Amino acid sequence: MGDRICIASENRFNWCVPVYASLYIGAITTPYNPAYTEWEIRNLLNISMPRIAFVSRRTEGVFAKVQSSLPYMELIELDDEPLSANVRTLADILNNEEDEDFLRYNALDIGDNNKHPAVILNSSGTTGVSKGVTLSHRNLLTFLIEFCKPVFFNITPDTRFSLFLPFYHGYAFGLLLLCLTRGASLVLMTSFEVELYLRLIEKYKITSLSVVPPIMTLLAKHPLVGRCDFRSVREIICGAAPLPKELIKTVKARLGVKYICNAYGMTELTIATHVSDRQTDDVAILHHMIAGMYSKVVDIKTLETLDVGQTGEICFKGDQVMMGYWNNPEITKQTIDEDGWLHTGDIGYYDEQGALHVVDRLKELIKYNAYQVSPSEIEIVLLSHPAVKEAAVCGIPDPRSGELPAAVIVKQPGANLTAHDIMEFVKQKLSPQKWLRGGVQFVDAIPKNPTGKILRRKVQAMILAIMSKL
Repeated sequence: MGDRICIASENRFNWCVPVYASLYIGAITTPYNPAYTEWEIRNLLNISMPRIAFVSRRTEGVFAKVQSSLPYMELIELDDEPLSANVRTLADILNNEEDEDFLRYNALDIGDNNKHPAVILNSSGTTGVSKGVTLSHRNLLTFLIEFCKPVFFNITPDTRFSLFLPFYHGYAFGLLLLCLTRGASLVLMTSFEVELYLRLIEKYKITSLSVVPPIMTLLAKHPLVGRCDFRSVREIICGAAPLPKELIKTVKARLGVKYICNAYGMTELTIATHVSDRQTDDVAILHHMIAGMYSKVVDIKTLETLDVGQTGEICFKGDQVMMGYWNNPEITKQTIDEDGWLHTGDIGYYDEQGALHVVDRLKELIKYNAYQVSPSEIEIVLLSHPAVKEAAVCGIPDPRSGELPAAVIVKQPGANLTAHDIMEFVKQKLSPQKWLRGGVQFVDAIPKNPTGKILRRKVQAMILAIMSKL
């Protein structure tokens, strides 16, 4: 009990075996991105120091390199054939009679489930540096009990998800556990491919789609979507960023899906705390908060608690607040204050009906003169343009104004669009401080993390690199 294991593999069904076994015996799981470099893996291994690393053929070679400096760590291959003869496979362990004792264990009493870690998920959190978010068994149990309820995800034994999101991310990890506890079905994808995704929806009569904003845009605009039968789909669940009402209406009309809801949360809050109401197209309004949690909005500078309608930093306290960052008490103190309130770094407010409105990230707001400009608000406007496939906004340094809003755009195939067209479009929709004074650049792809969250630092670097060549 208390030993750590790590998993570094692409999506596959036997990825779940060590996770569920670890929860049963009181071990701690820490999933890694299989695309991590050797340097990144060394850093993470030195933090969590796992006894066992479950790898795939994609990651086995990198882990074999670092194993010499970590002799306490054993490698177990999730694929049927290892790259090295001295690496055991999970299939061999489960099927080998000589290792029968390995399978004979009883669920252990972990004591206070609020104090025993269950999983360490890697997150950039509120400070931008990768850290180990430590979630307790109580954290996970609260999430699992609450998000199965009809007002949230409403997962039942006849629910069928198509899941392409990477398992190491909190979003997919939470869905894996939810489907296990509710007896729902999962159709897994190793990576996202449009044609395959649409075929799986039809073939397996998928009832619930778990997506991120770029996939919502794809569902609204991709030509292949119009040929797919979505009659089995009851609802779409989206997370990671705000969604414009126009996009929701377009997807509902095109797919014939009755319900689309948006979820809000972060890894440090055990994945999610809020969802929007299914009866509205304005999914940016988060009506429902999970039980067992308190929330408030505080002034960014004074930390004074604000009233209804006043915008500030959103804070939480309660059963889904993480235990802390693994072996990092100093950074934990910067995120969770002495009264137990977790400061999210998100900016928003509560309305008179008690619904949460998330405006943007504190560290991503653009400081233009005396204004704080929300990149997300401008992106929502840009995505409403029919010739825009994807868009990202960030601030670029300016000696007079501090920062200027700038955008990168991915055009729809065959679209005839200029930077002037985009800038004029924004001027018609938004007030002057939100105009794209930093310019518009057209690119082939926008940097994002695996769940579709825009990587604004990389977007800024991309814009500055393009401008330096002009």
